[in-house]
Amino acid sequence: MQRLTFFERQVIESGLRAGKSIRLIARCWGRDHRVIQREVDRNQVSGRPYSAILAQRLTNQREKRRHKRKLEKFKYQPLRQYVIEQLKEDLSPEQIAGVTKLQPPIELSGQTISHESVYQYVY
Repeated sequence: MQRLTFFERQVIESGLRAGKSIRLIARCWGRDHRVIQREVDRNQVSGRPYSAILAQRLTNQREKRRHKRKLEKFKYQPLRQYVIEQLKEDLSPEQIAGVTKLQPPIELSGQTISHESVYQYVY
């Protein structure tokens, strides 16, 4: 799936300002009309016309949030420390994930982690 570029967002903005329909804008750029509609719905601030600059800014913010890894979000927190200690004890990511689910230490207070998150942290 190819993401919309800033240039395409500018085209959408100018098309909408000119009164063109979503379907016409999509047809001109070889995109499905649902892609354009989703873009407008997702990035249009209520009561204001669609803005390519604002849409790009919102997209960039979502992209940043999406790439936060669980252990990096909990930097210097008990879960992160626990995982580091368990890795030093030569436990596998699967074992660490299993222990946090089945027999969590008191200091974790119900926090769990998947083996995928442990692998992401290691690599």
